[in-house]
Amino acid sequence: MALSFFWQGSIAPDLSAEQLYSRYVHHADVSALEQLVSLYGDALYHFLQRQSDRALAEDISQQCWLKLVDHKAVFAGQSSFKTWLFSMARHCLIDELRRLKRWQSEQMADDIALQQSCLAEQLQQCRQNQQFATLISALPFAQREALMLQLEGFSLTEISQITAQPPETVKSRLRYARQFMQQHNAVSGQE
Repeated sequence: MALSFFWQGSIAPDLSAEQLYSRYVHHADVSALEQLVSLYGDALYHFLQRQSDRALAEDISQQCWLKLVDHKAVFAGQSSFKTWLFSMARHCLIDELRRLKRWQSEQMADDIALQQSCLAEQLQQCRQNQQFATLISALPFAQREALMLQLEGFSLTEISQITAQPPETVKSRLRYARQFMQQHNAVSGQE
């Protein structure tokens, strides 16, 4: 579910996301909100979908935009608007996963090892265009999250801000995620 199709208005190229948010909050400029949704709605939804499932991604994405509309979530300007929006979405997602008892702690090494050993068998049955999505979904939550944020264009510092983890932790998660992806791509290429 992509949100940007709701608003097809033109995006003012001279305004930053931070300026658009300010115009929406201080001047009740609905077109500024429309432009923010157009800019970040799809990316936010796809990030959430990779971390959960379609229905949950739709719900969390909608919750984030509603918080912004109701001014329950206030952007303080300590990071970029996109970083703040993704951070808010991440917190909402984790809260919902905990509520649904689907949250996995990083210490569940046995489960992760089992997922990794079964992955090689699963990849043999997948077509090439499904391999990336399958590999991403097999990563532990923290590694998948860091990798998806990096693929979304966030810097190491921004990922650190979004996940509230030290930069060195983020680097480690990215390294393990890349090693996992490379290892399993090599295995599937030997078929």
